Amino acid sequence: MSIGEVKAALDEANHLLDQGKATIEGVGATLDEVSGLVFATLHDSRRAEAEQARKAIADAIREVTLTLRAIGAAQENGSAYRKRLG
Repeated sequence: MSIGEVKAALDEANHLLDQGKATIEGVGATLDEVSGLVFATLHDSRRAEAEQARKAIADAIREVTLTLRAIGAAQENGSAYRKRLG
């Protein structure tokens, strides 16, 4: 693989990461909206199912945050390597 091909692959990967980031941000926005409704609906409930639902929502929010962080790190590392290639 030539340096030009590596640069092109890194550029394509960055583009795909941008698309993935936009998708995950959309999921996060929807999740924020839904979580507000779920938490408001279940705020007084002590049932096991309600606790499971609250935990599932919290876990999903955490996963969105971690995924966006991983995408950001991948983009930073890819961009730094791309710059080193010239």
